[in-house]
Amino acid sequence: MEPAFRSLLYDRPDLYDLVFPEPDQTRAEMCGEAFKRYLPLPPASLVDIGCGNGRLVVSLSPSIPECWGVDLVESNIAYARSRGRGGVFHVGDMRTVRLGRTFDVVTCLGNALSYMLADADLEKAITTFATHARPESLLILDLLNARCYLDGDGFRERIEGRIEAPEFTADSVAVHSLDRAARRMRRTRTWRIAGQPDVVDEAEYRLLYPEETRGILEAGGFEVLAMYDNREFRDSDLAGSVTSEPDCAGMRGRKLYVFAMMP
Repeated sequence: MEPAFRSLLYDRPDLYDLVFPEPDQTRAEMCGEAFKRYLPLPPASLVDIGCGNGRLVVSLSPSIPECWGVDLVESNIAYARSRGRGGVFHVGDMRTVRLGRTFDVVTCLGNALSYMLADADLEKAITTFATHARPESLLILDLLNARCYLDGDGFRERIEGRIEAPEFTADSVAVHSLDRAARRMRRTRTWRIAGQPDVVDEAEYRLLYPEETRGILEAGGFEVLAMYDNREFRDSDLAGSVTSEPDCAGMRGRKLYVFAMMP
C-alpha cells in the first residue's frame, strides 16, 4: 500500500537525523527507563512499528538481543538495513503487518500512530500491537496531543526551518491548518534548495486526547500504566510544554507519551 503522505525525509531518510537531531538519545533513554519501571526483567526482544530510518532500533540493539523494525516506506527500510548495525527490518503497514511472533516490547514512536486518521485504521493499528504482544509485554507510544494543539498553545500556523547537509542547505516553510471538529492537523511544507526545484511535503495527522487514547488502548486489550507529556516522566496536566527552541517540525513539547501493558 502506498503512503498517503509525501516527505522529502522519506525520499532521503539520511536527512531525518539532521531535521530531528537527537545527540543525547533521549528516546532511547526514555525507553530504557520504561523497561526498568514497567518490566520485571530487561527485554530480550523489541519491535518498533513505524520505525522510520531505524534510528531507535539501532540505538537499542546493543542491549536487546532481538530488535526488529517495520515501516510502510520502502526507502526508510532500505536505509535502516544499510546502517548495518543490528536489527531485522521489514516493509509493512501497521494496520495489517503480521510478523508471526511476539515481543517483550512493542514501540510506535515518531508520530507514526498519528497518521491513522480514521477510527477503523486506529483500531487496526492497536490490534497489530496486541497481536505482537504477549502477557506482560510493554507498549510504548507517542502521538500528537490534542490537549496541547486544540486546548493549549501548541498550534503554529507557520514554522520555518533549515537543515545543512554536506552537499546542500535546505530551507523549509511549513504551513499548518486545523480541523477542530475532526481533530486533525494538515501540514504543507516546502523545501527550497538552491539550484533545484522546490520540494513539497504533504501530511495529515490525527490529534488524540489523553482520555481518548486510554479508551482506545483499553478496548484493544491493553492496560494503560502511565501517560506523560515529556520524556523525563514528570507528572503534569498533560497539556504539553511548548518551548522557544528552534523546532523545524513544530512538534516538540506537543506529544503524548503512553506506556501500557498487555495483561
